[in-house]
Amino acid sequence: MRLKRKALRFAAGFVCLLATTISSGVISEQSEDEKQEYTREVARIKALEKSFKPGPVNSLEEYEKFADEIQARWSQKSKEYSARLMLEVCRTLSSGNFKDDRRHDLARKYALSVLDKPERPSLEMELELTGHVMTAMGIPAAPKGEEFAQRRKKDVEIRLHAWKRLMDSIDPNWDPNEVLLSPNAVGVELGLPNSGMSPENVKDSRLRAEYMAALEKNRQAIERHTQQRRLHDWLKRFPPRAERYIIQAYSKSPHNIEELTGLLNQYMRDEQMRGRILDAVRKNTEIAVKFEQQRR
Repeated sequence: MRLKRKALRFAAGFVCLLATTISSGVISEQSEDEKQEYTREVARIKALEKSFKPGPVNSLEEYEKFADEIQARWSQKSKEYSARLMLEVCRTLSSGNFKDDRRHDLARKYALSVLDKPERPSLEMELELTGHVMTAMGIPAAPKGEEFAQRRKKDVEIRLHAWKRLMDSIDPNWDPNEVLLSPNAVGVELGLPNSGMSPENVKDSRLRAEYMAALEKNRQAIERHTQQRRLHDWLKRFPPRAERYIIQAYSKSPHNIEELTGLLNQYMRDEQMRGRILDAVRKNTEIAVKFEQQRR
């Protein structure tokens, strides 16, 4: 009963582990020198942010030079660190420190410098960066015609790729109420005298090997559970946002329902979702066409 209470307490406090990102395993594999270089780069970005004057009065041109230099230096290095650095840059561009509307195009450029490559970063970094791949719509300076059509297709492809990757990573059998053991409880379950006992202190070689295997199995279970919890959190917010953007983008001229149909067929397995998006775009397109005809 005591062990069960300990396991339940661990499950109840599991939210504390959620600060660990899905990509933490990727980061841990990088070289120590590259980790240190990455840490210094983040510190440079943060220091520059602190030097900004209050309000949207800072020089976008100067920040662009700074960001270009970081992007060029990391483009051939760790894709995960590069993604994290470009995300920092994008967040700065979206923070309200610059007046120039071109800041959104720059954020899109830096996000695409990572996402528009065959080899993608961790899923969570892809999901985060995808939010910065946007094209202005409904304002005088927004791109139009073929330029808008090309940007729209890229924006939607990026979203659908991330969406598919998210859905492919979701475990349909995941139990959010799964009871997990704390590492200290693993030894108790095996009958060891002290909770949290180090494997090196177990004299019996067979029991020590069993204990080490149990600790590793438990660690993997905790990691899987943490990842799935974060993925399910993303599942609540990413698809609705992506769906709204896709519908809005393809409801605008130049209309191209055939292109959208092809993209959805390529990336989306959910037939009901495909149909819902296409129906919304067709409806909006009909309204837009009628409105244009009335204006003539």
